[in-house]
Amino acid sequence: MKRLSVPAQYLPVFCRELYQLVRSGIPIAEGLAMLREDETDRDTRSWLDALCRSTEEGTPLSAALRETEAFPAYMTDMVALAEETGRLEDTLLSLQRHYDRQLRMAADIRGAVTVPVTLFAVMVAVVVLLVTQVLPVFDRVFAQLGVRMGAVATGMMNAGAVLAKAGTGLAVVLVLIAAAALVVALAPALREKFTGWFRRSFGGRGILGQMAVARFASSMSMAVASGLTMEDSVELAAKLCGGAREIDEKTARCHSDIQDGGSPADALAKSGLFTGRDCRLLKLAEQTGSLPETLEDLASRQEEAGLRSIDRMVGAIEPAIVVITSALAGVILLSVMLPLMGLLSTIG
Repeated sequence: MKRLSVPAQYLPVFCRELYQLVRSGIPIAEGLAMLREDETDRDTRSWLDALCRSTEEGTPLSAALRETEAFPAYMTDMVALAEETGRLEDTLLSLQRHYDRQLRMAADIRGAVTVPVTLFAVMVAVVVLLVTQVLPVFDRVFAQLGVRMGAVATGMMNAGAVLAKAGTGLAVVLVLIAAAALVVALAPALREKFTGWFRRSFGGRGILGQMAVARFASSMSMAVASGLTMEDSVELAAKLCGGAREIDEKTARCHSDIQDGGSPADALAKSGLFTGRDCRLLKLAEQTGSLPETLEDLASRQEEAGLRSIDRMVGAIEPAIVVITSALAGVILLSVMLPLMGLLSTIG
C-alpha cells in the first residue's frame, strides 16, 4: 500500500479542526467520524479512516496520528506531550499557527524567487537570440556593402557562433540536468539526501539561517508552553530546525549549557542564535515568567526580518537584471547602427 502523507497546506486546517473538536467537548473519535463523512478526497479519507479506527478502539490521539505515518513527527510528539500535560487545546491552536507560519514563509520565498529567475531566463534568451540570429544577418548585409560591424558586435557574434556550434552539447547537458532534477524530485530517498546536503551546507547562513532561528524560537515557545522542561524543549526544537552545521552547533551548545545547570536565558544568549537585544528580552522574560510568549514574538520578528531580507534582495536583483539586459541590447544595437549611419552618411 502506498504510504500517504498529509499535504503541508492541510496541516494547519486539520489542527484547527482538532482544536475546535477539543474545545467544543466532542469526543475525538466522534469528531473524526464527522470529518470523514464530509471528506471527498480519497487520500484524505484513507488516513481519516485509519484515525477513526484507532480512536474508536480507545487509542490516544497522538498514538493514532503516529500509527498512520502520515503526520510530521514534530506534530505527533507535541500532541503526545499535550495529552500528558492536559494542554491539548492550547497545543493544537499553537500547532495551527505554527504550520500557518511555515506555509506563509514558504509561499513568500517561492514568490520572491520566481520573479528574478524568470527575468534572468528572459534576459538570457534575448541575448542568445541577438548574438546567434540577429547579428549574423547584419554581418552578411554589411559584408555585401563593404562595411564591418563594430568590434564589440563582432566579438559577440563570434561568441554566438561558438554557442550555436555547441548548442547540441549544451542541450544534452541541460536535458541531463533536468532529468537528474526530476529524478531527485520524484524519488523521496534522493530528495531527502539532496535536501539534507543543501541544509547542511547552506541552511545556517543568511536568510536561511534567520528562518531556521525563527523555527527554533517557535518550537521552543510551543514546547515550553506545553509543560516541557527547557532542556527537553531545546532538544525538541533542535530536531525541527536542525540539519545545518552552524545551527546544530549553536543548539548543541545551548543544550549543553542548560544540562550543566546554567540559566536557560543565558544559555540561549551564549549560543549565538539571537542578537544582544533579543537576549536581553529573553533574560527579562525568564524573570517575569513570560518566556513562551517572548519566544513566540521572537519567532515572528525573525520571520519578518527574513522576509524583509528576501524583499531587499529581490528589489536589488530585478533592477540589476533589467539594467544588464538593456545595456547589452544597447551595446549590440549601437555596434550595428553606428557603421550603418556611417555608410548612409557616405552615400549621402
